[in-house]
Amino acid sequence: MNTKALLARLKRVAPASFVLATVVMAAPADAQRSNPVTPPAGNPDAAPVPPVETAPPAMIRRITVQGAQRIEAATILTYITLHEGDMYSEVAADRALKALFATGLFSDVKINWDGTIMTVNVVENPIINRVEFEGNSKVTTKDLEKESQMKPRMVFTRAKVQSDVQRIIELYRRNGKFAASVDPQIIQRPQNRVDLIYSINEGPTTGVSRIIFVGNKAYDDDTLRKQVATEESAWWRILASNDNYDPDRLLFDKEQLRRYYTARGYADFHVSSAVAELTPDHSGFYITFTLDEGKKYTFGKVEILSRIKELPAQALRPLVGIKDGDLYDEGRVEKLKDTLVNAVGSKGYASADVGVRLRRDPDTRKIDLVLRIDQGPRVYVDKINVVGNNRTLDRVIRRELRFQEGDAFNRDLIDRSRTRIRSLGFFKDVTIKNSSGSRPDKTDITVNVEEMSTGEVSLGAGYSSTSSFVGEFSYTERNLFGRGQFLRASVSMSTISKQYQLSFTEPWFLDRPLAAGIDLYKWITDYNQANYEGDVTAAGIRFGFPTSEYGSVQMRYTFRVNKVTPFSGAPASLLQEIQLDGDQTNTSLVGFTFGYNTLDDYLKPTHGVMFSLSEDFAGIGGGLKFLKTEGSFTTYAPLFWDMVGQLTLNSGFIQGYGGSTVPIEERFFRGGDSFRGFKLAGIGPRDTSVTGDYGSLGGDFYAGGTAQARLPDLLPADYGMQFALFSDFGTLGHLDTPFRGAAYPNVKDNMALRASAGISVKWKSPFGPVQIDLGVPFAKTWYDKSEFIHFSAGTGM
Repeated sequence: MNTKALLARLKRVAPASFVLATVVMAAPADAQRSNPVTPPAGNPDAAPVPPVETAPPAMIRRITVQGAQRIEAATILTYITLHEGDMYSEVAADRALKALFATGLFSDVKINWDGTIMTVNVVENPIINRVEFEGNSKVTTKDLEKESQMKPRMVFTRAKVQSDVQRIIELYRRNGKFAASVDPQIIQRPQNRVDLIYSINEGPTTGVSRIIFVGNKAYDDDTLRKQVATEESAWWRILASNDNYDPDRLLFDKEQLRRYYTARGYADFHVSSAVAELTPDHSGFYITFTLDEGKKYTFGKVEILSRIKELPAQALRPLVGIKDGDLYDEGRVEKLKDTLVNAVGSKGYASADVGVRLRRDPDTRKIDLVLRIDQGPRVYVDKINVVGNNRTLDRVIRRELRFQEGDAFNRDLIDRSRTRIRSLGFFKDVTIKNSSGSRPDKTDITVNVEEMSTGEVSLGAGYSSTSSFVGEFSYTERNLFGRGQFLRASVSMSTISKQYQLSFTEPWFLDRPLAAGIDLYKWITDYNQANYEGDVTAAGIRFGFPTSEYGSVQMRYTFRVNKVTPFSGAPASLLQEIQLDGDQTNTSLVGFTFGYNTLDDYLKPTHGVMFSLSEDFAGIGGGLKFLKTEGSFTTYAPLFWDMVGQLTLNSGFIQGYGGSTVPIEERFFRGGDSFRGFKLAGIGPRDTSVTGDYGSLGGDFYAGGTAQARLPDLLPADYGMQFALFSDFGTLGHLDTPFRGAAYPNVKDNMALRASAGISVKWKSPFGPVQIDLGVPFAKTWYDKSEFIHFSAGTGM
C-alpha cells in the first residue's frame, strides 16, 4: 500500500489517530524500527497506538544543601536516603522531603532537581531562648513549667506550642478556671532565636454551687458531703482548694463514696453516675451523684483453704478477726487478705496467691468469705538492686537490710528493712518490691529510695514561751558525703541562753555496727526561775551498738565544767548551796543508755513501743559524786475514729554519795515543754520567800507521763496541721537533807500529784514549724506556776 492510500484510510478511522500516525510517519526510520507501532487488539485495520515514553532515570552527580545555619550540611544529608551516585526519582525525593520534615528541625523544605544536581533548600526552625508565663496567679510558674514541653534551648515547633496551650488550659480547668485562655507570643531574637511567652488570661474561678445526691436513703446529703473531697463554694472558705470542679477529683469522690458505703455493710453499692453541669450564669457547677445503695449485709462464715503444709487453716484461724454477724466491711476483708499474704510471705512463699471469694445470700443478707491460699514454689532472694540513691552510698542502705542474696524470701524481714531504711531520715519514700528472678524459685528484690535534702545551712529566728526570742546559725548534715555520718555545728542565742555546739557521729565505726561520736558544747543559760546563771563547758565521747533487732546500748564519757553565778536577790537556800558546793564544779561522768524500739514508722508511728533506761555515774575524777538514773516507756496504738493513742511513762532519780550533795544544776526541772500547763520549772520544790515566778530549786526525783490522742486530719493534708488531745501528769521533789526542815521554812517540797489537760496544735507553716499547747492544770499545789498557752515558732533560710 502506497503512502497516499494509507493516509486516506487513517482519516476515515479517527482524526486523533490521524494526527498520531502523522507524527509517527514523520519520525526517522530507525526510530520507527526501534519503537514498532502495535495496532489495537481485535481490530487489525485500526490505527496502531504507540507506547507512552518515560524519561530514563538519571544519576545524582552532586547533592547541595542551602539555607542551613546551625545544622551542618552533613547532618542534614544523614536524614535522607538519597546519596550521590544514586538514581534520582520523584518517589525517592518525596520520601527524603518527608524525612526532613519529620525531624522537627525545619519549618520549610524544598528539593530541586536539574537533571544532574539535587539541591535541598531548608528553613530551620528557631531555637527557644527563654520561656515565660505572664498573667498567672492561681497556678504557680513552677507548676506551669512542669506542664510545658517547650524548654529553653529546644527547637521551636508550632505543634508543640499548641500542645502546651492545651495542657495549660487543662491545668487551669483542674483548678476551677474554665474560662482561662492562653495566647502564645513569639519575640524574634538574633541568630534565629525566639522568646516564647505564654500570655494567660485566667478569668474568674468557677466554683461548686451545689453538691446533690440522688438515690441515697441510708445517709442524708450532709453526711455524704463530708465524705467527698469536693466542697461547695462559700465566702468563708477563703483557704479552701477543693471548692472547684475537677474531673480527676470527681473520680476520687466516687471512690470515697464507695469506700464509705462498703465499710458499712453495703457490699453492692456503686455510683451510677457523677455529672457536673455548668450553671446558666457560668458562675459555678452543679455536681450530681446518682447512687445505688443496694442491700445491707453482715459477715457470715469465714472458710480458709490452705495448701501450705507449714500453714494449715487451724494455724491461720487466729489471724481472722471477723466474726459471724459482724457488719460487712470491705476494708476488713482487704486487711485480712494482707495479713494472710504477710503470714505466707514470712514462710518464704513470695509467689503464693491468696484469693478471696464472696458468697452472697440475698435472703439472709449474709456474705460468707472463702479464703483460698495456693502455695506456689518456695522462693529465694536472687539479686538485690538499690535504685534512686544518687548521693547515698549503696552500702549505707544495704547494711540496713535484714536479708541477703540467697536467703529465703521473708515478707516480715522486708517490712522490717523498709522501716530501718526510713528511720535513717535520708529519704522521702522507700519502697521494696520483688520481681521474677533468673529461675522460678528465685526473686529479685528492688529497693527504691527517693532522696531528700539532708544538709542544712540555717539562719533562723523564732519565739517560744520558754526562751522568748531565739536566733540560730547552724550547719547540719545528716548524711555527710553520702556515708550516713552526722555533723552539726551551731550557734544559738536567745533572751535567756547562748549555746555553742559541735557534734559528729559515725554510725558504722570500723565498718562494724558500732556508732561512735564526739560532742563539744558550751551553754550559758539564765535560769531566771531558779535565780542563777549557769555556764557549762563540756566534751564527751560515745559508742553505741545493737543488742538485738530492736535493742541497742550506748556508752559515753563526759567531762563538764559547771559555773554557777547567783542573781542579786537570790534566796538564802540557793546562796547556802553555792557556798557549800562552790561556784565552779568539775564533773567526770560515765554512763550508758539501753534503748528498745519497735515503732512501725520513724516519723509518724501508729503502733509499737519505745523503752529507754539511762544510768550516769559521776565520781571518777572531778569534784561531784552522784548516781543518776532515768527511765522512759512509750507505747502507740490505734484508737477509734482513726485516732492514734500514745501513753508515755517516765521517771528519774539522782542521789549523791560519799558525803556529796546534788548541786542545783544537776537536779531535775519540769514544766514548759516537759509538763504542759505549767511554766518552765513551774512545779517542784520552791523557795516561796522569792516573789513572782522565781525560787525554783529543782528536785532529785520525778515521775510522770503523758496520755495523748493524735486526732485524724481535720483539715486537708496540704495545710500541714496536726491536732492532739493530751493530759500530762506527774510529780517532782525530794530535795537533799540540808535544804529541808526548820532551817529553811520557806522551802516547799511536796510530792503531790500534778496534772493538766489540753490540746496541742502543730503547724508546718511557710515560715517554719509552729506549735501551740493549750493546757489547764487540774491538780497542783498552791506554789506551782501555771501557764495556759505555750507557744513556739521558728524560721530558717
